[in-house]
Amino acid sequence: MKYNDIPGWFNPIDQAGFAWALDFQNDTGTKGDLLELGTFLGKSAILMGQKLKPGERLTVCDLFEEVMTWEGTNPVEKAFFGNKTPTRQAFETNYLAFHDQLPQIVQGPTGEICGHVAAGSCRFVHIDASHVYDNVREDTASARQVLQENGVVVFDDYRKPQCPGTAAAVWEAILNDGLQPVFATDAKLYATWGDPEPLRRAIIARARASDWCRTGDPVAIRDMAVVRLARNGK
Repeated sequence: MKYNDIPGWFNPIDQAGFAWALDFQNDTGTKGDLLELGTFLGKSAILMGQKLKPGERLTVCDLFEEVMTWEGTNPVEKAFFGNKTPTRQAFETNYLAFHDQLPQIVQGPTGEICGHVAAGSCRFVHIDASHVYDNVREDTASARQVLQENGVVVFDDYRKPQCPGTAAAVWEAILNDGLQPVFATDAKLYATWGDPEPLRRAIIARARASDWCRTGDPVAIRDMAVVRLARNGK
C-alpha cells in the first residue's frame, strides 16, 4: 500500500505542517502523547504515529461506521460521507500497513475522550470530528484539558463556508478563551494556549528553506498574529 492511495483530505501542505510542528517538538525535547479526534481512514494518524518517541502514545477517537446512526450526526455530515462511510477495519488495515502496532482506539463520541486520555498528557491534538458548533466547542475544551501548556491543537475546516459551526467555535476560543493562533493553511488552523512564537518562527524558517512552499508576513489579530503556510503559486 502506498501512502497517497489512502482516501482522505490530508493534503501535502498539511502533511508538512504536521511534520514540521511535531519535528519542532521532538527537536526541542517536548514529551507527551498525541491525540486525534476524528480519524476517518487514518491518513493523518499514520503520519502522527511516525513522529512518536519511545514511551509516547497515539490515541484516535472516532465513531467509524457508527457515524451514520449516532444521534449527534446531522444530515449534512451524513450526506458528506455518502458511500465513503469509514470503518474501523479499514482504519486498522491502513495503519498497520505503515506501523507494527495500532494506536489506542476509542470508538465512540469524541465528547467522551477525557475519560480515556489524562489531563495534561498530550503535546499535539488534531480535531477533525463533528463540524457542529456545540461539538467543536466540546472538542476544543477537551483539547485544552489534555494538552500541556505549550501543546499544539490543529483544527480542520476552520474556514469552509459549509462548516460555519467550526469557524464559530474556533474563533470564539481565540477571541475569548486565550487560544493563540500560530499558522494556518487553507484547510487547517494550528494554535496553542501557550507561547506561539517559538513554533511560528520554526515554521517560517522551514518554509523559507523549502523550494515548494512559503509563508507570508504574520497577520495581526488584536494582540496576536498568524502566518499562512501555502504551496508556491497558490
